[in-house]
Amino acid sequence: MEKANTSFPSYNELDDYLTRRNSNFVLLLVATITSCGWIIYLTYYNSRNIGLILTLIINRLYKNGYIHIGSFSFSVLSGKVMFRDVSFINEDMSIRIQDGLLIFRWWKMYNPKQKQHDPKAETRLYVTVNGFEFHVYNRTDLYSRLQEIFGLEPTLIPPHRDEEKEREQRDKSLESVHIKAETQDPSSSWRSLIPVIKVNISTGRVAFGNHHLPQTLCMNFDDAFLTYATKPPSSHLDQFMHIVKGSLENVRVMLVPSPRYLGLQNDEPPRLMGEGFVVMQSNDVDIYYYQDEPGLVPEELENGDTEACSEDAKLQDLPPCWGLDIVCGKGTDFNYGPWADRQRDSLWKFFLPADYQPMKASDVASPGKPRQILAFELRMNIIADATIDLLFTKNRETNAVHVNVGAGSYLEVNIPMTVGENGYSPTVKGQLLHIDASSSMQYRTLLEVEMLAFHVIASYPRVWNVPQSWQCEIEVYKATYHFIYAQKNFFTDLIKDWASDSEPDIYSFVPYSWKFKILFHQFEMIWAANQHNWIDCSTKQQENVYLAACGETLNIDFTLPFNDFVPTTCNTRFCLRAEDTDMRLCLPDCHPSRYPLLTLAKDYQHCKTPPDSNMPAEGQGAPPKNNKPRWRNMTPAEAGWVDCWSVPNFMLIIDYTWHPIYPQKTDQQLKQSMSEIEESMLSALRPPEHAPPVPPPPRISSDPSLLPPDHLHVEMELSPHSHITLYGPLLRTLVSIKVHMYMDKNEGD
Repeated sequence: MEKANTSFPSYNELDDYLTRRNSNFVLLLVATITSCGWIIYLTYYNSRNIGLILTLIINRLYKNGYIHIGSFSFSVLSGKVMFRDVSFINEDMSIRIQDGLLIFRWWKMYNPKQKQHDPKAETRLYVTVNGFEFHVYNRTDLYSRLQEIFGLEPTLIPPHRDEEKEREQRDKSLESVHIKAETQDPSSSWRSLIPVIKVNISTGRVAFGNHHLPQTLCMNFDDAFLTYATKPPSSHLDQFMHIVKGSLENVRVMLVPSPRYLGLQNDEPPRLMGEGFVVMQSNDVDIYYYQDEPGLVPEELENGDTEACSEDAKLQDLPPCWGLDIVCGKGTDFNYGPWADRQRDSLWKFFLPADYQPMKASDVASPGKPRQILAFELRMNIIADATIDLLFTKNRETNAVHVNVGAGSYLEVNIPMTVGENGYSPTVKGQLLHIDASSSMQYRTLLEVEMLAFHVIASYPRVWNVPQSWQCEIEVYKATYHFIYAQKNFFTDLIKDWASDSEPDIYSFVPYSWKFKILFHQFEMIWAANQHNWIDCSTKQQENVYLAACGETLNIDFTLPFNDFVPTTCNTRFCLRAEDTDMRLCLPDCHPSRYPLLTLAKDYQHCKTPPDSNMPAEGQGAPPKNNKPRWRNMTPAEAGWVDCWSVPNFMLIIDYTWHPIYPQKTDQQLKQSMSEIEESMLSALRPPEHAPPVPPPPRISSDPSLLPPDHLHVEMELSPHSHITLYGPLLRTLVSIKVHMYMDKNEGD
């Protein structure tokens, strides 16, 4: 008996044991195999079958897209729902999730009387997603509307008119019910049960583009930690405010070549980093999204309640808020240029095509209707040192302007959501701190600025081809600009790469003008003025002769008009006004005249007699302001700089009239350069064949001597107290600058 307990029972013993208990070995074997099969099924196949069943049920009920669920499982005890290979696809976009899980902490204590809209409330819902992808590749509703406007045959999926009407009616009824329901007991809302939702995304991607576009805009990130909550609104008239805050790691915004692109890819990017051209990248990005849930416009108050509700009337003036705040941390880089701007224009025209219809002015919300959101505000702050690269190409060679900016720089964009009687005006403003700019030329030093503030006001009238007026105001503080004449060709190549090489088209022409106002506070402009156009480009101890213009203020005003279609001549007027301007000269240590110049300047300063303090102000006029210490960055007297010319007030007017040269293309080349989609969309707007053709741009003669001359008119005005000291090296420097101008002019011809 003891031996039987220590050994495994034999088949006969097991059969006898089962026979005495009215059983047999076959049933045991079947039960064992069935249990193992059931366990294997639950482990490997149950979630997939549930996913297949859910896919079939959802797609049968939902007709506006296709939803696929690879596997689905849930656990009641842990409150966990797991899913894998989930995708949603329709004619405009797709959403894909590799795998993820959802945890609902049902065991947490529920307090219906907790503080309403508390962003720090306890989290009951937690979502984790791996491999998230959101791709927008079409706008079917918008293009269907364009087909109706242009009178084209509907080739896209027609919108469901009946369903849209029913949806609008249902939304209106639900909207009123929803707004009334929010004013009741807060415990009746689902946000009292789930006040905070946390979402973690690992490896996400957001893309805009398709195979009709040469490039696709992609935003990739490694990890995202987001939190959704609500808080009290900005105005008591609204219901609450949605907020989504979180952080993203290793963010990259790129322009990637579109797979299976149908056209020719002749425009190459100036720089490739990994998959494509990197527009923006940062190691960590914090976001804060907020949006007020609009309430109802209150009814008009009676006369007796006006004084009691004066404070409420003030709050009523605050519209619902909607915006996004972005904070970029370490490792932030921005790359842009003519090529990237052309891709932006291509994406903009595809996803936001113009309908060439007058915009309708937005109606003011009447009492009892939801309040309107007036604008969307985007703010981007840089809390660490960042870089900005402006890239362009010449002869398949990449050139760049590299800019280092300091922490504290920011950008603000305000996009109106309503249209007024005069259209709408988006604004862009911001500032860049501690700018240090260099170029890819051999002489790399370019610009040093303590602060640059800018403000751009765009104008979009209600009619698309009405003249537009854009304004740009720039304020620069403590700037030092290093100038050589080779930079003229450098920036000319940048402008040529940025300018469009397509033949002017009257059907898409929009008249507009740019008004620039640039104000410098405490500036230095340094010229390298060596003989024979020679410049030392070494990084240390440069042996160059420098001539600098230093001043307290410099105001530059000019307008770039583009109001006429293919004008014969263009005119631009530049107006420069400067105060307390000095011209200073510096010779290198190796120059034989350096020390004689310093000695002569020192002795001359001792021999100068101060102005008579007893002379009345009327006799002196407006004496220069010498009492206030002037800012000097690269041109202090201790470094060997000598004052040569001082002007209290200086004005320079440059009136330039030139003959623009337009690109010439044959009709066959023009047709090949236009996409078939754009041609079909604009065919209804084009004149019939019997209409008189649009006159082509004027032909340019191949003989330069036969071209009409350009006109340059220069006016310069100096204040009475201008003082100049002529040194020998100064005259030689001015002659060298004149030689530079003559040589540069010959190179341009």
